[in-house]
Amino acid sequence: MKLPIVLREDTVGPEDSEGGEVSEALKIVLTSGLTIVGGVVVFTCGQLIQRFCIEPVDELSRLVGEVGDALVFHANQYANPGIGTTEDMEEAYKVLRRQSGLLRVRAHTVRGYALWYRIGVLPARTNVAEASEELMILSNSIFQGDGGRNAKVAADIRQLLGIAVADHE
Repeated sequence: MKLPIVLREDTVGPEDSEGGEVSEALKIVLTSGLTIVGGVVVFTCGQLIQRFCIEPVDELSRLVGEVGDALVFHANQYANPGIGTTEDMEEAYKVLRRQSGLLRVRAHTVRGYALWYRIGVLPARTNVAEASEELMILSNSIFQGDGGRNAKVAADIRQLLGIAVADHE
């Protein structure tokens, strides 16, 4: 036996309308709360991605630019070993040596290095390691050595790191 379903429109009374208002207010509070929590989660995730993924890449890219700058600025020191003032030679020695170490450290801190290399943002990790070694060789050749060989080492560093050189240099 089937029971008939009866819908009655006359059952809405004062208690139900207040209950409806409460449920509407509850919807507003829940929606606002979830929006705030969602915003905090998105912000936190964005900060984590920036801090642990993007900043190390940016720091390494910036260092590559600084290496290029140092190669230009200290060219007179490594191209003419032992001829500059002691202070200038010591400064070039320290800068190049420091950058040699920083290249390795900064490359090590980049998460997903292979991905950044594949999309063309960073040079190959092996190139960074080799450039680091070449910078160390160059720093050790500031006080004595062959200026022509040093200029070749500097050109190799530029090529390894993808540092463009102007035509007039």
